[in-house]
Amino acid sequence: MASLLTLPSLSLSSPSGGSDDEDEEGYGSDQEGAAVEGLQQGDADELAISRLGLPAQLVATLEKRGITHLFPIQRAVLIPALEGRDLIARAKTGTGKTLAFGIPMIKQIIEQDEGRTPGRGRIPRALVLAPTRELAKQVEKEIMESAPKLSTVCVYGGVSYNTQQNALSRGVDVVVGTPGRLIDLINGGSLQLGEVRYLVLDEADQMLAVGFEEDVETILQQLPAERQSMLFSATMPSWVKKLSRRYLNNPLTIDLVGDQDEKLAEGIKLFAIPLTTTSKRTILSDLITVYAKGGKTIVFTRTKRDADEVSLALTTSIASEALHGDISQHQRERTLNGFRQGKFTVLVATDVASRGLDIPNVDLIIHYELPNDPETFVHRSGRTGRAGKAGNAILMFTTNQRRTVKSLERDVGCKFEFIGPPTMEEVLDSSAEHVIATLRGVHPESIQYFVPAAERLSQELGPTALASALAHLSGFSQPPSSRSLISHEQGSVTLQLTRDPAYARGFFSPRSVTGFLSDVSPSAADAVGKIFLIADERVQGAVFDLPEEIAKDLLTMELPEGNTLSKVTKLPVLQDDGPATDSYGRFSNSDRGSRNRRGSSRGGMGGGSRGRGSWDSDEGFRRGGRSSSRPDNDIWSDDDFSGGGVRRSNRSSSPGGGRSSYGGRGGSSSFGDRSSSFGERSSSYGGRGGSSFGSRDRSFSGACFTCGQSGHRASDCPNK
Repeated sequence: MASLLTLPSLSLSSPSGGSDDEDEEGYGSDQEGAAVEGLQQGDADELAISRLGLPAQLVATLEKRGITHLFPIQRAVLIPALEGRDLIARAKTGTGKTLAFGIPMIKQIIEQDEGRTPGRGRIPRALVLAPTRELAKQVEKEIMESAPKLSTVCVYGGVSYNTQQNALSRGVDVVVGTPGRLIDLINGGSLQLGEVRYLVLDEADQMLAVGFEEDVETILQQLPAERQSMLFSATMPSWVKKLSRRYLNNPLTIDLVGDQDEKLAEGIKLFAIPLTTTSKRTILSDLITVYAKGGKTIVFTRTKRDADEVSLALTTSIASEALHGDISQHQRERTLNGFRQGKFTVLVATDVASRGLDIPNVDLIIHYELPNDPETFVHRSGRTGRAGKAGNAILMFTTNQRRTVKSLERDVGCKFEFIGPPTMEEVLDSSAEHVIATLRGVHPESIQYFVPAAERLSQELGPTALASALAHLSGFSQPPSSRSLISHEQGSVTLQLTRDPAYARGFFSPRSVTGFLSDVSPSAADAVGKIFLIADERVQGAVFDLPEEIAKDLLTMELPEGNTLSKVTKLPVLQDDGPATDSYGRFSNSDRGSRNRRGSSRGGMGGGSRGRGSWDSDEGFRRGGRSSSRPDNDIWSDDDFSGGGVRRSNRSSSPGGGRSSYGGRGGSSSFGDRSSSFGERSSSYGGRGGSSFGSRDRSFSGACFTCGQSGHRASDCPNK
């Protein structure tokens, strides 16, 4: 037998003894961490699997799978495991834990069987416990692919008991299973544990989470005393520590996580995108198109109903399937196999699928809803970027969940790149690239049948023939409609209005925008959607939505001097317009104290019901003359204020009781530093004041935006 290469030794101290009821925190000392770090920095050539003294057949199967070097957790575990030490190992999710215990276990079983013919009916020498059927099947697959000559059987609930019973009766080397089904087989006499020499508890902390603690202890009590035990756990709750003290012999702790419980694997790039509740499904397919680039995507939802509905909505443009607890085991396996084989590229799943899924090469994870806790976020995201590969994870959230996102960054120790919805150009480019990649995979013999037709079409249409084919295959036979960058509604365009400070008359607010639009284009003033002020204090400006046709007309109009209007391709940083929350999961959208709010609505204003607005406690006046007629978690509720009542500004107001000179609708009808009588409630922007919101009187009684004189609009100004 080849001699094993000597790796740097681990001078790690074992945990001190204590009573079973203690909740020790002493696992993973500084000495341990330093030793493991030194091990990870070893010579890469020395850690090639071909130089580790492993059996030739094991090396061959690993190299055939593209595994040529050990990952950190595998490096750290190998030597003490081969020395027969009991181990407690902590590592990030998706870092190769299965082979960390699989390689030394397989090596020793193969060497024990050298020169012997395995007998029928042999009982297992290795037992691996996993909390979920998905993880159990993943472990089975890893062991079978690494050691195909060993007999490995996976047992779990939800499938035929007799089939598993028959597999065990034929003889087995390694049994992998969930505790519940293992107990059934033990009690039925089908599984005997008298010769188990190697025990592995994978994701031991999740055994506790799914209620398997009693079953686990029942199984461990029936194992031989002379055995090697390895426990793998991302966290160390008190039950796991008690388990290690009771059933492990002087275990060595290897900690590749450190002080922070929740860690993400390297190579996962994190994005966060603020959206409205109603726009999520619209944007989802575009995110998948741009960021997955034709690869595999898992979308995580909070409820089974969401999983079904999101999957159904996606199916119109992208092939997808749902996976959740109400799906039968047979259908679950068909769905997972179809996803692995690329029959469809999007899996919409609840958190039942976030642990133990054996799905390689997942390119993108999308959190359709905020996770219930940081740990769930880590394990969801850990489905990509596995075993050193790169991957992307996108968190979708609403505006009032910003604080929760910041809390998640703090708790997990990560940093999000905040993004907006993909532009139509990005979607078209990604769609075309995906189609081109698909075309490259067409079999040459199939292509021959279409060459004559392609030549005729090329002669008729020239280069546009191929462009037409790409457009159709990408799903864009018709021109794509525009989409708002604020509300994400199809058919709307987001514009940006900025004003030169030299031409400023008073404080720039959403009323400045509505006043501008009313002067320049009354139809635009009627149709304007949400208005948000730009956060940069050096810029006097705002962004807002308009229907596409109205926006096109407005962009061609001559504007009053000092004003700039442009179509926005990327939103600037905007002033926050709603309350924040720092609660995770389903509590993060709770509307706490929605009535009579005061405070942080600094610039958000919608379109629809006239005579309402939002109150800015810092500035002391009520901004805006419109509020959204569409319910949305991202803006203040219409119920926040009673009726169309006017709040008197803390700033200077007209002697007649009029509002201060900030301009706009509802209350005073002044713009800039010009005010009109409050008692008449006349509007300087076409009669849309407070109580007259139903009036369609187009007579203009306000002041010109250009010269400041009353009686005419800027479009009719003689000084224009």
